Amino acid sequence: MLRLSRQVYYLPQRTHKNFGHKREPEQMFTVLWHGFLTFSFIGLGLNWRRIINYFAADDAEQSYPLD
Repeated sequence: MLRLSRQVYYLPQRTHKNFGHKREPEQMFTVLWHGFLTFSFIGLGLNWRRIINYFAADDAEQSYPLD
């Protein structure tokens, strides 16, 4: 006669906790360097004379400084 064995479920014991792809934190130097480069390239594309004239112009002299 065959002996009946009970089934053992190993699933709860064999799972891996906190397994998977996780985001690794970046170093602060890398974050600051990328921010500096981003704002530098944006700043190179701006027309700074137009911006300075817009904020420094008197309202009586020029009614439309961006023309």
